[in-house]
Amino acid sequence: MHKNNTDHKLIHAFLKKHPMGVLSTVGVDNVPWGAAVYYLSDEDFNIYFVTRAESLKYKNIEMNPYAALTVSDSETQITVQLSGKVSTMPVQKYMDVFFDKFANIRPDGDYEWAPPIDKVHEGNYMPLQLTPTKMQYADYGSRRIEVQGNYIEQIIPNPK
Repeated sequence: MHKNNTDHKLIHAFLKKHPMGVLSTVGVDNVPWGAAVYYLSDEDFNIYFVTRAESLKYKNIEMNPYAALTVSDSETQITVQLSGKVSTMPVQKYMDVFFDKFANIRPDGDYEWAPPIDKVHEGNYMPLQLTPTKMQYADYGSRRIEVQGNYIEQIIPNPK
């Protein structure tokens, strides 16, 4: 993984604190589509999420397995953006490793809020993994304003 100035623990903490992002896919006739998803990430910044096989995002992924995820916080003005290939995750791995973690996603201190996994509709659910080939981190909130400033740091540079 690319070495940079931003501590990876800081990025992992940000992703854990913000478990929802916008997944962007491309479908028929190269038409883009964005969908909010709850996700989990691992030490290598792989992104795990679940969607119904009947959803537009899944149909787009079947046609074109490359997607992007954007996670942001308006108060801190921090964003993490990543892109890569989406693949299906073995159901047993999902059940063994991620099901309980998805069931425990909730806003801090809100114990009456139902986790996303409790709100799913009937259908065929597909556990998916986005393996990033490009990732960047931007902190617009803690730096002074510079017209020509570069606030974006490449964490995983785009492959050549």
